[in-house]
Amino acid sequence: MKNNELLQAIRYIWQGHRTWVIVTAVISLLLGLAPIVNLWVAKELINQVADLFSGAHDDYVAAFQLLLLQFLVLLAAPLLGKGQELLDKQTDLRLDHDLQRTILEKTTRVPLELYDRPDFQHAIERVYGGQAQRFLTPIKQSMDIARNLITLFSFLVYLLSVHWSLALISVVAAFPLLLVLRIFGSLRFALMKAQTPLAREANYLKQLMMERQAAKEVRLFQLRNFLLGEWSERFQHNQQEQLRLFKREKGMLALTDALTALFYVGAAGLIIWVARTTMITIGDFVALGQAVQGTQSAINQISVQVARLYESRLYLADFFKFADESVFRNQPVRGTAPFPVPMRQGVSIENLSFRYPGSERNALRNVSLHISPGQRIAIVGENGSGKTTLVKCLMGLYPVQEGWIRIDGVPMQEIAETEWFHNLTVIFQDFKRYDFTVRQNIVIGQLAAAADGERLETVAEDTGVKTFVSRFSAGYDTFLGRSFREGEDLSGGQWQKIALARALFSEGQLLILDEPTAALDPQAEREVFEQFDHLTRGKTAVFISHRMAAARMADRIIVMRDGAVCEAGSHDELIALDGEYKRLFMMQAEWYHE
Repeated sequence: MKNNELLQAIRYIWQGHRTWVIVTAVISLLLGLAPIVNLWVAKELINQVADLFSGAHDDYVAAFQLLLLQFLVLLAAPLLGKGQELLDKQTDLRLDHDLQRTILEKTTRVPLELYDRPDFQHAIERVYGGQAQRFLTPIKQSMDIARNLITLFSFLVYLLSVHWSLALISVVAAFPLLLVLRIFGSLRFALMKAQTPLAREANYLKQLMMERQAAKEVRLFQLRNFLLGEWSERFQHNQQEQLRLFKREKGMLALTDALTALFYVGAAGLIIWVARTTMITIGDFVALGQAVQGTQSAINQISVQVARLYESRLYLADFFKFADESVFRNQPVRGTAPFPVPMRQGVSIENLSFRYPGSERNALRNVSLHISPGQRIAIVGENGSGKTTLVKCLMGLYPVQEGWIRIDGVPMQEIAETEWFHNLTVIFQDFKRYDFTVRQNIVIGQLAAAADGERLETVAEDTGVKTFVSRFSAGYDTFLGRSFREGEDLSGGQWQKIALARALFSEGQLLILDEPTAALDPQAEREVFEQFDHLTRGKTAVFISHRMAAARMADRIIVMRDGAVCEAGSHDELIALDGEYKRLFMMQAEWYHE
């Protein structure tokens, strides 16, 4: 695997957390030298004490100086370690915010169509959660490897100064461990990647049992045992696979431990042989034993860290692949042209075709239509006819794959994305009910004008929001929903009025309504459509409706079937045509009549 992910991570950390990099590097250097310094001090201290006991000299001051030096060396290591832990924690908290922000920026910027792709959902699942730890870990592992390399090099120099065979056997002993850890690091990451789909399913089932929205049906349909069983099956399946891999790894590590023990016994025999053939002091003998053990320990640590670094870098590869928008973004970059204000020619859709990723058939086929300024267009058709896909292309949420969408002759791709969305007002069928205040729920449609209280009052009065908000003690500052605090629960019709107020507050030139009354009762639906009729007069509006009767308030009706426009005209013209529109209209009329 290449080092570019690690270098990218270091550059990322260096830009915002330079102090951490410098201090960590210095501490790693000092901690890397500490073992050989401690070994030398211990050797000299043992020799001094041995000479004192043998009567070779009576220099107690030198012995106590060495003892004090050893105390300082032993004290320095944990103090440096604690300082590093504190700095790590501070950096971890700041970095966690930075990385989560980066991921959230990407998830809110990529094309909407990606959310229909499982690989994109799996990528989000893998990169999100504990980012700072997983991001810092490979860099800290690199620092630890550097620290242990310094320790290893210093020990090897000492062993080579005594006998080359001591250095050789210490190095060879570590290779089996390095190989095993490298193999199982790859296997662990591959298993994590393979388990992501099942883990997402398990998390989804867990959320169903925990969230407020599903709580009623879980109880009414007695889903507890079913959901628990489905969740448990997926959760335990992943656990069993992880346990099997864990057992295999521990079995192989036990074998490497046995090999390491054999190498250590061999090294001990070499030390005894060296002691017989070479004049060495008792301090040298003890130091050699510690150096061999320290060398093997350093190599083992390097082996573990290299294997873990390889595994951690696999995560970094996932993160940087996700952070690189171009990997997912397959639509052309938007231009910088302004949105025509006001529109004079209107919206033209020319031979528009669209196909969902992974699909073999077009959801839209050569769709062409024109929307004049101030004209209200209704798009109708059976489910799957392509009307929602068409509107999402018009919104700019789906890319124009074939054909053109133009505003006053300017192609959509040439208009700046911010300009496009600023001039667009949308109410979705499944519009978001934010657990925010009433005020925030309305002004979120145009945050740049959030302080415009007069504008808020006007749209609230026009849409009927003011009628029920006036009963709340906190007025527009009343929280809606009860997920996080005690707030007000609104009815479907009241939420619909909030959505309409949000749309009108944004004051976009093009108003799009995507089946906004699908979940309302007939009375609430009628009230909302009457408001739509009143508030959209003179505005350029496109709305999708499954109610044929509601389409009558449009200036022009577009009928879709199998991804194409099959009819277009006014209600009376389409009834006279005796085609698809009349069939749908009469079908609903008969249903209501019966």
